[in-house]
Amino acid sequence: MKDITDRLADGEYTSIEAARQLALAQSMEKELDRQIGALKDFLTDKMDSKEHLTTELGTVAAKHGSEPRWRVKDAVAFAQWLETHGEESSVEQMPYPVEWATKPDAIEHLIGQHGGEQPAGVELSRGTGDTVAVSKVKEWSQIFSDQQAQARQLLGITSGGPAGDEDGKAEEYWA
Repeated sequence: MKDITDRLADGEYTSIEAARQLALAQSMEKELDRQIGALKDFLTDKMDSKEHLTTELGTVAAKHGSEPRWRVKDAVAFAQWLETHGEESSVEQMPYPVEWATKPDAIEHLIGQHGGEQPAGVELSRGTGDTVAVSKVKEWSQIFSDQQAQARQLLGITSGGPAGDEDGKAEEYWA
């Protein structure tokens, strides 16, 4: 079976067919994520810490979790809190740029003023490429609730029945 990238490169999909496949894959991903979560929860409850189960498909290992603990996620906000709560000795005074100087347009202007020199501590973000978004994806169970539609999908049949079926024997496929 050909890889999807090869099929796309060979022109085997129209845009609408590719969009349909993308929506189908998104729906499958959502269902797989749901199943993975349920299976992980089940095995987490059943397995002892550091236990592992080996199957023909792979190995599942239980890992011991950790207790929640405090961490600083915004050092500046924490320093401001410390200062306002009388903990000045816990705060180090450091030069810090004013907010307007950190804006992309201000940085661009500074680089232009200084002959294109990139300021220390500043980087150019990677940006993003064009993409598409998938919305209103049907649930996996909705897509394949009809067994005939599921069988047609798996067999690659796009019409109401097999080619050349004028004698009404198409029902045999779905019995």
